[in-house]
Amino acid sequence: MTTFQQQKQQILRLFEEEITIAKNQKDTNLENHLKEAQKHLAEEKIYVVVCGEFKQGKSSLINAFIDETNLFPVDVKITTNLVSTIAYAEQEEITVILGDIGQGQTKQINRSEIPEYVTEQKNKSNQKKAKLLMIESPNPYLKDGLVLVDTPGTGSLNAEHTALTYSFIPNADAILFVSDIQAPLKVEDLNFIKERILPHCQNIIFVLTKIDAITNYQKIIDSNREKLSNSLNLSPEQISLIPVSSKAKQEYLKYKDPEDLEESHFLQLQEKIWSLVKEQRGQILLLKALTELGKALTQIKRPLEVEWQSYQQRSQQELDQWEQDIKKTQKQLQDLLQNNAEWQTHLRDGLEIIRLDAQNEFHNGFVQLQRRSTKYLDDPAFLNNPQQIPTLLESDIDAMMTELSKKLNSKAATLYGQIEERSGLNFNPFAASSLEPEHAHFALDEIQIKKTSVVEKAVNVGRTGAFNTGAGASLGGFLGALVGGVVGVFAGGVGLIPGAIIGAKLGGLLGVVAGSTKGVIEGIKDIPKQDQTLAKQEISKILRQYLEDSQRLCMQTLNQSIKSLEKFMRDELTSQIKRQKESYDKTLQSLQQARKLSQEQGSQRANQLQTPLKKLMQMQQEVEQLAIAVTTQSENRQPKAKPQTSLKSPPKEPVTVDAHADYGDWADG
Repeated sequence: MTTFQQQKQQILRLFEEEITIAKNQKDTNLENHLKEAQKHLAEEKIYVVVCGEFKQGKSSLINAFIDETNLFPVDVKITTNLVSTIAYAEQEEITVILGDIGQGQTKQINRSEIPEYVTEQKNKSNQKKAKLLMIESPNPYLKDGLVLVDTPGTGSLNAEHTALTYSFIPNADAILFVSDIQAPLKVEDLNFIKERILPHCQNIIFVLTKIDAITNYQKIIDSNREKLSNSLNLSPEQISLIPVSSKAKQEYLKYKDPEDLEESHFLQLQEKIWSLVKEQRGQILLLKALTELGKALTQIKRPLEVEWQSYQQRSQQELDQWEQDIKKTQKQLQDLLQNNAEWQTHLRDGLEIIRLDAQNEFHNGFVQLQRRSTKYLDDPAFLNNPQQIPTLLESDIDAMMTELSKKLNSKAATLYGQIEERSGLNFNPFAASSLEPEHAHFALDEIQIKKTSVVEKAVNVGRTGAFNTGAGASLGGFLGALVGGVVGVFAGGVGLIPGAIIGAKLGGLLGVVAGSTKGVIEGIKDIPKQDQTLAKQEISKILRQYLEDSQRLCMQTLNQSIKSLEKFMRDELTSQIKRQKESYDKTLQSLQQARKLSQEQGSQRANQLQTPLKKLMQMQQEVEQLAIAVTTQSENRQPKAKPQTSLKSPPKEPVTVDAHADYGDWADG
């Protein structure tokens, strides 16, 4: 098991422990919040897209990777013509999506029926109008959220499926680009990688299949590496190229001979995939979950810790000051809940700036698309087969909107962090050794970051993770536009987070654009081709109208996304303030009740608190250590930046508890 998988299981266990504590305390709101965060981590998917020209061994590769013998059809005469996904589920279920945009339907099938929909031989030119095959399987290779996407040969078959393949690429966490060891990379392959993959996903693993067919394949590996290095302007060391034998892996599954497994090189491929995952997407997923755990632990621990401290021979003057400071913080938090609170103005103004920037980039993007359309029409190869042009433009629109949504989310995450900071809500969720009361005052010059550079990065990555769009949300929205609801593998782990909100709207847009593209293709087919100049003019008119319609739809989606984002951010910040106020309400109540007890009763109560406080502190330490471990694994692979030193003066805190307070003998364990 890799580090990412181990850490994920540790975090899921911590969620179970915190949920139990919240349940025992009858804190239903916190319990539900933790369950939702746990679900996000457990169900969030990591998408690895397998692409390349047809008949390169992609389906055989996936079968071998997940220890299946014939899940995907692999006969030498078989060509895949449909995008297929395979993800984890407790029970196997296979679904095919059929029909046109807005009229689609889902159909459950069994394994033996898969070739009837996914192969050109059994479903020629996609007469059955299949859009996507989704396989959910209890396969252990997929249990940690890995989703494999098998794609048709790009540019070689049905135009709709080629477009769907393109729509997966900007959302992929990693790409496996597959080529046959007997067919060295062609110019078309290199152009596809350079123009369609690299601008949107840099996590590419180049896989050479069928190495069992050639005795000395190192020359071909060296040749492909040189071609990729020259074409992509990358050093040879930056290119991950792994030769594999699906045949050797299948032999291993049949006879269990370790030499077959070694010769297949599939262990190296699996390790490389998970290495990419834990460095990129995995870090975001884990830190997002750890941030929620840390915040919840502080919320649980604060009232108990203040109560325990009140029994430690504090003077009446100290306790009076504590009570006064807690009430002051309650008032500050209550003020933040008012409709005219300054953070709400900051949110509105900040999103307006983000909207204007996005619109400017959006308009520039469509100017480039119009130029690209003209370029396609000037290419004789495309003019002889003009039905390909709308498909390429659709994929260009998909990629542009996906990249724009990523930038929108990134800027929104930064704005969200600024508001948290200025409102005093962005305390250290990973603090293990002391109570961390927040200074709930909207004054930038009083803010002090109480985090090391490592923990600060962990907090930022965790926040940004919530604003990540993700393939599940985008493609779930695409299918929602097709069949009237998010279905199957894409439903898991999206939920009400800002990235999912934008992703679902983006996915719905892609579905509508896909339907429009189909109509444009049909319109171009009807244009007489005898007079090429006249045909070019007519095609140009159709494409111009298509881009204008798409631009209008995309702008509507962009504006709706920003409105939804503003509502979410306002609701989420309000929820954060309410949760903190509830925590301080409980803290004040605990302190006031503690002050009513006699010295003997207080001593007994302090002894009772030792066990739960020790447990909570141990959990906080584990959360902090995990956050640092997840963060530093990535930092160790990069040059270390100089630590920043804050020169700001610390705020006055309503309650101060010694970071090294002695809770009794139990605290030394």
